[in-house]
Amino acid sequence: MSTNPPQRIPAPPLEPNLGWLNTDRPVDLLELRGKVVLLDFWTYCCINCHHVLPDLAWLERKYPNELVVIGVHTAKFTNERELDHVRQAVLRHEIEHPVVLDQDFAIWRRYGVRGWPTLWVIDPEGFLVGQVSGEGHRVLLDQAVAELIAHNEPLLTLDREPVRFALEREHEAATPLRFPGKVLAAPGGRIFIADTNHNRVVIARADGSVDAV
Repeated sequence: MSTNPPQRIPAPPLEPNLGWLNTDRPVDLLELRGKVVLLDFWTYCCINCHHVLPDLAWLERKYPNELVVIGVHTAKFTNERELDHVRQAVLRHEIEHPVVLDQDFAIWRRYGVRGWPTLWVIDPEGFLVGQVSGEGHRVLLDQAVAELIAHNEPLLTLDREPVRFALEREHEAATPLRFPGKVLAAPGGRIFIADTNHNRVVIARADGSVDAV
């Protein structure tokens, strides 16, 4: 992926009139001038899309003030078009960047996407840098972000002011279990519960009492 393409093409706008998650208002690319922006075209039924999420989280931790990731959820199946279904996927996978529901493939078509997952990189001046498809591109994306930061910093086109978003988890009620994955009923009346998003195993009994966590 070249961070200095021969022809500079402005990034197409996103769609403000669609459903958005992990933000209290639609995200405008114009407001992200000075940031490296990474668009992740995904859908929650896609296992390859799931494999990309740890790479995105890693990049967000490494570049908290220079990089903004935006998920573009383009549904493959009808049930994936439901806002609450996507919200549950955002919570389950602990996604902490804005996600727009591209229900009619409008953003998908603007960016010429052909499959899930696809990632587009946008430079701090709002121009397209390049795209990759599939999983396993952490090193390549890391290199692209680092080069864009190094190139734009002396040009004074880099903005390191932190951007904060209103995350869905901030509005989620506390519950004893969070996306439990499996349950095993063992001899002696004990029940083992994989409390997945709390990263623990709960040992309980049928009457609701808890033996151990």
